[in-house]
Amino acid sequence: MKWNLLLLPVLLFVIACSSTKNVESINEITAQRVEDSTEYELVVFDSGFDSWFATNRKPKWYHSHEFYKNWNTIYVSEWNFRVTNMEYKEPYDYSINYEIGEDYGLDVDFELYWWFKFMEDKYHMKLATFEGR
Repeated sequence: MKWNLLLLPVLLFVIACSSTKNVESINEITAQRVEDSTEYELVVFDSGFDSWFATNRKPKWYHSHEFYKNWNTIYVSEWNFRVTNMEYKEPYDYSINYEIGEDYGLDVDFELYWWFKFMEDKYHMKLATFEGR
């Protein structure tokens, strides 16, 4: 059981830029800022995610960037609620710091949205019960 907890999927936001000036660390998010240029990358440490993502996602253009951002806001809010609520256990071991006003880019928002779908599928849960898919 202890190994299961160590092997749980860990979601990390790794924010990478071309230089390492002004580094900030916030929970699982690391920000590296260079002047006005910031790039974001989503890194998922779960061996099953990549194959699931490749076979289950819809094309990136299927929904708008705004759609992904809105759903990520809902999913992150529910996820973080479950992290702090003692009623929920596995896999809610860490909170996700997703800033609503921050532009993470289409690639990150797209992949994060599908990571939530992966977690729903893997753990047979619903993070948003009112979603009309």
